[in-house]
Amino acid sequence: MNKKHLKNISKILLMIISLELIAVSINLFFEPSKVAAGGATGIAILLFEGFSIPTSLSVFSINIVMLIFSYFFLEKMTTVKLVFGSFLLPLLLLITPVFDVIKPIFPSVIVGSVVFGVGLAILYTLNMSSGGTTVPPIIIHRHFGVDRYITLFIVDALVCIGNIFVTSWLNFGLAVMSVAISSIVIKLCTIIEDKFITI
Repeated sequence: MNKKHLKNISKILLMIISLELIAVSINLFFEPSKVAAGGATGIAILLFEGFSIPTSLSVFSINIVMLIFSYFFLEKMTTVKLVFGSFLLPLLLLITPVFDVIKPIFPSVIVGSVVFGVGLAILYTLNMSSGGTTVPPIIIHRHFGVDRYITLFIVDALVCIGNIFVTSWLNFGLAVMSVAISSIVIKLCTIIEDKFITI
């Protein structure tokens, strides 16, 4: 097996690990705590709390819709990169058990945010995505020139605000805190990757 095949296999394995980390953060920390901290997974938690729709089904549905938008409004290669994560994350959410690992909500959300941030950081390093709400910012940036982080911030903010109506103000505060922690973890992982790791 040549180096190219080994590199591709290692990237696939890393992507599976990163998506499983995200699934673990949702099923073992955020969903038991009823905290929706942005993104498609956050929307899924709100739908579960409000209408008892399984998070895996909600994430899968959102990802399919986003893939359709990507197909029509983005390059074919971008859509291809989204496919793997869009289908695998809902599957991992389905097969990963849901239970409350840490009972106190505050430390549970902190640990979940760190795990979630590490998972996302690996995805960003691989230049891949789990799909979902990462798609609209790319489309808006491509066609209107609006910075992707601005659009993503607005989407995450709206999901965090949803906690107020579905769960509580406390959960809203925890969701905002979670987004901040995950962002810091992603930044730290990026610095470490830039200095020490070449994938």
